[in-house]
Amino acid sequence: MSDDLLERLHRAESTPYGKARSALLEDVVRRADAGEDEDLAFYARLQLVTAYVMGGEPRKSLVPFARCVADWDADPGKYQQHSHTFHWCFKYAPSTLTRFPEVPLAQTYGVLDDMERRWRVGGHSMHAVHQHRWLVANHIGDADAAAEHFRLWSTAPRDDLSDCVGCDPTSKVRHLTRIGQTAEAVALAVGVLDGQLTCNEQPQQMLTALLPAYVAEGMYSEAVDAHRRAYRIQRAEPGELGSYADHIVFLARTGNETRAVELVERHLGDLEDPPSPLAELEFAAAASLALSKVDLMIRQPKADDAPSAQLAEDLAARALELAARFDDRNGTGFRTEMVRATLTAEPWIDYLPLSETARRTHARRQAVQQTQEPAAVSDGPAPTGSGWLDRAEEHWQNDRRDEAVADWQAFEQEVPEAGRSKLDQARLLDGRGLASKDEHEVALESWREALGLYAELGEEVRLLRDRGRISRILCEQGQIEEALATGEEPLRWLIANDEPRRRGGWQYSLAAMLAEAGRAEEALTEATALRASADTEDELKAGAGILQCSLFLQFERLEDAEEAAGAGTATKHELPRSYAFRQRGWIRNALDRPAEAVDDLEEAIALAAGTPDAEIHVAICRLELARAYLLTGRPLESAETAEEALAAVGAPELASIRIDVRGVLVDAYRALGELEPALAQVRALLADAPEEAHPHWLGMTRQDEGLLLERLDRDKEAVDVFLAAAEHFETAEMPIEYVQAVRLAAQSARYSGDFDLIPQLLDRVRPVLDSLPSADETVLFQQAGVHWDLAMLAMQRGEIPAAVDYARQAAESYERGGFEGQHLNARLLIAEHGTTDDQMLQEIFASLPTGHDQWHRAGYLLADRLRGLDRPTEAEALEARLTS
Repeated sequence: MSDDLLERLHRAESTPYGKARSALLEDVVRRADAGEDEDLAFYARLQLVTAYVMGGEPRKSLVPFARCVADWDADPGKYQQHSHTFHWCFKYAPSTLTRFPEVPLAQTYGVLDDMERRWRVGGHSMHAVHQHRWLVANHIGDADAAAEHFRLWSTAPRDDLSDCVGCDPTSKVRHLTRIGQTAEAVALAVGVLDGQLTCNEQPQQMLTALLPAYVAEGMYSEAVDAHRRAYRIQRAEPGELGSYADHIVFLARTGNETRAVELVERHLGDLEDPPSPLAELEFAAAASLALSKVDLMIRQPKADDAPSAQLAEDLAARALELAARFDDRNGTGFRTEMVRATLTAEPWIDYLPLSETARRTHARRQAVQQTQEPAAVSDGPAPTGSGWLDRAEEHWQNDRRDEAVADWQAFEQEVPEAGRSKLDQARLLDGRGLASKDEHEVALESWREALGLYAELGEEVRLLRDRGRISRILCEQGQIEEALATGEEPLRWLIANDEPRRRGGWQYSLAAMLAEAGRAEEALTEATALRASADTEDELKAGAGILQCSLFLQFERLEDAEEAAGAGTATKHELPRSYAFRQRGWIRNALDRPAEAVDDLEEAIALAAGTPDAEIHVAICRLELARAYLLTGRPLESAETAEEALAAVGAPELASIRIDVRGVLVDAYRALGELEPALAQVRALLADAPEEAHPHWLGMTRQDEGLLLERLDRDKEAVDVFLAAAEHFETAEMPIEYVQAVRLAAQSARYSGDFDLIPQLLDRVRPVLDSLPSADETVLFQQAGVHWDLAMLAMQRGEIPAAVDYARQAAESYERGGFEGQHLNARLLIAEHGTTDDQMLQEIFASLPTGHDQWHRAGYLLADRLRGLDRPTEAEALEARLTS
């Protein structure tokens, strides 16, 4: 067995399941066969069987498995050291064979009989045998046989060939759920999910199996949590098409059709190369159910978008055709019955929200639907002539906008143009402008025409009102100087002299215009006065609060801004109210009160979700909510919320928001242990970075990339990435950060075994450190770190005296800088490898409080030293103390 082959085998076994791992193992098998290394070839084939099954290519497992069976039977004693792995792989065969309708059922039964014979010969429990006989009976729909094998399986003792403590109950949960014993299914799972699960397939398979049982038992929050946790893991795993089907059915039957369709679109391409016909059948049926509930155009991976109804019909036909093939093989109609049951499945529940924001949004929409239209306010008999204009202006002032527009229209219909006075025409133009406020050019044209008429008539107040309105539009168009010239003086006159009920509106307009002009202090004065006035209507006070909040933020007055945002939440209009909650949520995040921010931001999203043209606002709310979730220890919700935000900010002009979202995603993925997705987001950040990105930011981001690569054991790649980060720090003239990045590169070089590179790298940082103030703490830390890195290198090379010498130098600098933890580590290395008596270890151990991170390490080192000094009594007493 050559070192090269062992290295290839270890590399393959450390690669995640999937086609890459299988390809590496195939290479090992070929090389082992060519080198006539029969033992390695046998073991590698068993690993290849597992790789095919776990990597979504179960059919391929049958050929190497058959070869292993033949080799085993030819000389059973030859491969006894692999007995457990061989028998474990045997369990894959029955379940694999059932998944392919072209394999005769008799062949599967033959494998089961052979499995039972081998188990009895080996003295193993029949536990796994009964489980796999149940599996086949369950597959073909033989309820009586399934019940009997389930009984035998449940009563047989477990042994080392039983499925793990997570997978075995998962199959039982599926059986209990199918026969309607959902309470028993949930009870069975409780102890499993509370325990320690180490299998690659858990807890996601158990959580997926529990979905219908949780819903049936009314455990809705558990069902949502199970879906979110399980699918998050499974979506990145190979060969999970059947599990995707379970999640799609769950979503489709809980009122989450839109989310179900998202999953269908995401995984539709997997149907091109499904793990098995059974998985293909299950996914096609589930997808058809989901698509039948919507009326959308569906994205297809290699075809034009298709209507959901047509695609649902096609997938249903595909599922039924496959079911017929299975039923022909099985001699039953069970698979067709199951497909038809899926295709016609009724909802389990009208709606099960998948998040707090979804719950709030749904509740709000229901409340709106249930709210009765307010009783019409009687305005007395219909006016005539210019009376329509009077009533229109009154309605507009009282925020009855639709009625005002109807009044202006009534005037136009009743009074012909020839019968209108100049004042009537000017007032009608005012109305046209107000009703067209979202069409800026129409509004400006109307009001400017009205200005001429009012000037001619000497209607000074009405003229000033229109100048104020025009200035607001100009301000919104970015024409600040013209807006100020047009409207500032008129607005100040109107605030002082117009009808009292109009003055607040004019003051708000002035405050907003001053804010846009960068005159924040004056704007804040106006907004504050507006809120303080007893005459200001509640709605205007709320609007002033929103404006005031933004102004306070410019002056970094966060507490004042929080109060103002709270006032803004009182507005009755949903989109401004959403904005006020977003403001307050951002502030509470900034004030390190993320739990309060969560509530605000969830409300902000619920208020604005689905509102036309509010997508970016909602995305920013999701970004801040994701940040708050992360800060409150909820990385799963953070990741899902940030993913929703990311989907909405793909436009080039939204790059800065997108960068922030990706940053949150990196941290959320890292907290979840999802290092590959985190790495992908870091690289997307770098790809998205503008040309003018600051080198400090680039350095930090590349360093983050390197740290993720290091955690993924991709140390050779990490070396180059850390060195790229160092270059950015050098450009940014940040010497300490430069030194840290180079040291990280040296650390990765040590992990990858490139020992010769390490001294070269550390030599780069010495002149940098020498050029900095030697008494500076950060410099001391890095100088000590360089010595420590060299000590670690010497240890790996077996150069113990050199390691001790470097550790002494490191300890000296760590002590000078007050870095107690690092100083302790260096002293422990010196004591262990640089002394022969117990004095230094005694001093270290005595200095540590019981329970300190290093207390046990120092204690056991001391016990070993005492034993080496032939003082066993003291060593035993110390060990007793350490274990007490």
